[in-house]
Amino acid sequence: MKYLRLKPGRFIQRLCSTLILEERITIASAAALNLLVLASLKIRLAWDIFGLNILIILVIFGVASFHRHVGRTWMQFFRDWYVPIFLFVIFLENRRLVPLINPHDQDTLLIGIDRLFFLGRDPTLLMERITCPALSEFLQLGYTSFYFLPLVLCVIIYFKQGDRTGFHIAASSILAGFYLSYLGYYLTPAIGPRFTLDHVQTVPLSGMFLFDALRSTLDQVEGLMRDCCPSGHTAISLLSALLAGRYAPRFFPAACIWSATIVFSSVYLRYHYVVDLMAGAALGCLVYRFAPGIAARLILKGNS
Repeated sequence: MKYLRLKPGRFIQRLCSTLILEERITIASAAALNLLVLASLKIRLAWDIFGLNILIILVIFGVASFHRHVGRTWMQFFRDWYVPIFLFVIFLENRRLVPLINPHDQDTLLIGIDRLFFLGRDPTLLMERITCPALSEFLQLGYTSFYFLPLVLCVIIYFKQGDRTGFHIAASSILAGFYLSYLGYYLTPAIGPRFTLDHVQTVPLSGMFLFDALRSTLDQVEGLMRDCCPSGHTAISLLSALLAGRYAPRFFPAACIWSATIVFSSVYLRYHYVVDLMAGAALGCLVYRFAPGIAARLILKGNS
């Protein structure tokens, strides 16, 4: 009740001071999407997503407020790990919002850039020279394991090393990378070569055991996403490997191999153009360059 006696500005400041950095980043991302909806004058067509983002923000504030009053150890643990639920929800929102806000797909431009780099050829067609069921199976497993790479890194930092500050720096940096890649989809919406270049591919992709099940599951969960550029798989995989070098050195070699597998698979499996990977790598490096330092200062300020 004491919050209600504060002036609005002071009330918001006090309320925000209870948030951990990952929660603040998620609130900022949900608010940014709502601002895009408002700016595009499409709120009548996306009122449910707009309301869902408001609900996400309210839930985060509610969780932080509840923890402040309860003060239990288990609640702190919950707050450290629950935010990725909203990450996935916001990702799925892009399926409707991207074509609604920017209906101009950029696949033709991205294909043209790839052909410029590869002397008039499409990288996915060049990959047909090494296509085989065993490799396709392995790379589909690697591509599908994408979310586990940053998760394993955070688990190692949190549990094995017990570095709570390092965990929050790494987790907030990874979240920032995800959300920035989502915003990039609105600048260069694209559905990818598996749709746009399917008619020119001469060798179909096939696996051995789990290939078809994994591929169809991803298709059903994501639907027709315009999430190619920048490549979030590249940005987050590279960022996770770089963060592993800083906060989990023993995991670094495995993270590099895992990351390289994911990046290579994204073109081999025809999910991405090569230019998507370049944009994703640039984003991952930029986030690594700035996010950990900013996160460390904000965490230090919040603890003071």
